[in-house]
Order: sequence, then structure tokens, then C-alpha cells
Amino acid sequence: MKFTFAAEDTIIGIICGLLLIGLTGRFFSLKLSNIVYVLAFIAYIIFLLLDIVNEAKDLTTHFGFIVFSLAHSIVDLGIAAAFVSYFSGWNIPYVTANFVPYLKNEALIFYAGMFLVIGNVIWLILYPFLD
Repeated sequence: MKFTFAAEDTIIGIICGLLLIGLTGRFFSLKLSNIVYVLAFIAYIIFLLLDIVNEAKDLTTHFGFIVFSLAHSIVDLGIAAAFVSYFSGWNIPYVTANFVPYLKNEALIFYAGMFLVIGNVIWLILYPFLD
């Protein structure tokens, strides 16, 4: 279940990762309103959930691809939920108590952004070979 094409969640993941990298100011500075980050990560969560449903429906692909794709989507979902809670102040059970305290460290925000960018770029490169 995708809206337009198979790699739409990876593109949004790359954008969210770049927003985080820009927030830290390591390579470039991009400090926006918290609502922009909340909306970006909520959109990312929606596309991740659609990706998980899509992977569960299409079990004809290589088993390793499905397992790694689901694992990556679940990790990305945790990161996205943590940043929604962090930027919005909403209390998300389990996420707010266990993940948000780590986001007080700017280095971890940078590494989360790098994980989103690098991981999703790899999936973007792999999609043509796996579909």
C-alpha cells in the first residue's frame, strides 16, 4: 500500500534526517519551528506504517529483504516517534520515558539524523534491484 511509488518512505526519511542534521548545525544550519519537525516526523510515521503494511502483504520478495526492511522500518518508527514526542512535548507511552531523554544530547540528534540519511539512501539504492 503505497501512495505513488515504492521508495516514498525513504525519501521522507532522508528529508527528516537532513532536518535533524541541520538542527545540530554540524554541516549546515537549519533551525525551524518545532511544528515543522513534528509535521515532518508524523508524515514519516504514516509512510513507515504504510511501508510495513506493504511489506507484510507482499511476502513474495526475498526473505532477507523483508526482514531487514521491517527491522529498519521499526527502528525508524522508534526514532520518528521519539522526535515527535521531543518536539511536540506529547507524552507517548514508553517512547517519552525511554528515548526522549537521550535527545537532550546534540550528538545523538546528529547521529540519529545520519542514521536516517545513510540508511534510507542505502534502501533507495537497493530498491531497483529488489523490486
